Amino acid sequence: MVTTISRILATGIVVFLGIWIVTDFALFGIGQLFMVCVGWALAYFGDDIAPLLGVTTSPSATRFVEPVVRGIGWLLLLVALGLFVARNWNIG
Repeated sequence: MVTTISRILATGIVVFLGIWIVTDFALFGIGQLFMVCVGWALAYFGDDIAPLLGVTTSPSATRFVEPVVRGIGWLLLLVALGLFVARNWNIG
């Protein structure tokens, strides 16, 4: 249930930021769009994308990989969202 909500929320943030980036309201444009896409991939797929990043684990550490990969993805999404907010609402 938490994974489904997380995936829906991540996809919603990507759609929202994608629209604003394409309409040229983004601070960094293509760089911010790249950050959003990478963040979404990490937040959405989590453990499935870890081998593509070169993250290999032992059987005892497998349960810790998914939260870390998803956390990095959410960090990228929130940074991109923060940049959007800072530019468009003059915070900072």
